[in-house]
Amino acid sequence: MISGKFGEIGELIFEIELIGFEEERYPIEVLLDTGFTTGWLVLDTQDVKSLGWSKIDSELAVQMVRGEEFFDLYQGRVLLEEQEYIIPVLAGAGIPEPLLGLQWLKMLPLVVNFTAEILTLG
Repeated sequence: MISGKFGEIGELIFEIELIGFEEERYPIEVLLDTGFTTGWLVLDTQDVKSLGWSKIDSELAVQMVRGEEFFDLYQGRVLLEEQEYIIPVLAGAGIPEPLLGLQWLKMLPLVVNFTAEILTLG
């Protein structure tokens, strides 16, 4: 289980680790995006390439709030509380912040209690 924190306007923020091709670990903060219902993780293309992950597919059309956008699909490795997951990762140019998708909630329970300031995933 990982504990998260609430952002200034109530965003759900968690810290995960990305595992690079040479086993290096990079901790990052990610926003759980409740509108990102079909995926696991979205990162900027530059970040994904620096990790050395394998590309699975190119130019996948994904419906976003601003309209249809195109992403490359990579096989990524992430750590959540020392548990490693191999997941599909969408990569696109100009992604302002890493996003976790709701696919995580099919495997891990989410507990959100704003009053008690409790936020956990897992």
